[in-house]
Amino acid sequence: MSEELTAAVRYGRYAAIRRRMLTEASRRIPLASLAQQARALSLWDGKQVTPADEMQLAAVFDLGVLDPLGEHGRAIDRQARAEAPPPGSEEHRMLQALAEASFGLWRIHGPHPEGGVRAESFPDGEELVIWDRFLDRGRAPGALVGARIARPEEDLPMTCGAVVSLDSRAVERLLLGTPPQRGPVFPSLPLTDDGPSLERLVAEPATRLRLAALARTPGFAATVYRTAIDLGLMGPVIGRSPGAAQSP
Repeated sequence: MSEELTAAVRYGRYAAIRRRMLTEASRRIPLASLAQQARALSLWDGKQVTPADEMQLAAVFDLGVLDPLGEHGRAIDRQARAEAPPPGSEEHRMLQALAEASFGLWRIHGPHPEGGVRAESFPDGEELVIWDRFLDRGRAPGALVGARIARPEEDLPMTCGAVVSLDSRAVERLLLGTPPQRGPVFPSLPLTDDGPSLERLVAEPATRLRLAALARTPGFAATVYRTAIDLGLMGPVIGRSPGAAQSP
């Protein structure tokens, strides 16, 4: 990749490739896998996925494509076998980055002057710039999110489609190992001025180590998505939220 191209230009090129690859890979998720991922998120009615909005559907696809529960294979690997891009191409770098992408928790600190969004990993505080045009939209500085990050180039950490808003209630449930809830879901915005509560939760080194270890556990992304869904942080849930209607 030419060094003359700015990060913003390179991001735009990779973003288009990422979108296409994730869309094509999502079509290669077997129905049995799709059902298991959606069921784990309480977004399955026995016959089909029942998302109430686009981000809920994105979470189901994120699991099916990049991080499926159970013994199901990843759709991104099926995509790679079916349409292997030329080695060394932008498409090849993006495909590898998606295959190696990792899910984590991040605090958002607003736009970076040169593009992207200033962020830090939670709870260890490693700073980075995440490239996503919408990541800080509607989020106050210090907001916590869960997202999978891919790096087609070292200086271009990019989200992979699904980004979920979180807060200290979600982190507390993760630390306590709260099992999935089955009761009603009432849509809820993340808590405001939540920074002090987040810091108190991970004030002890042992707690920080525990959360970091949880992030390396298989199925962590699914656990985070389900926790956010149960708290209403991903909006109403069909079949669990009174009056919730399926998106057309």
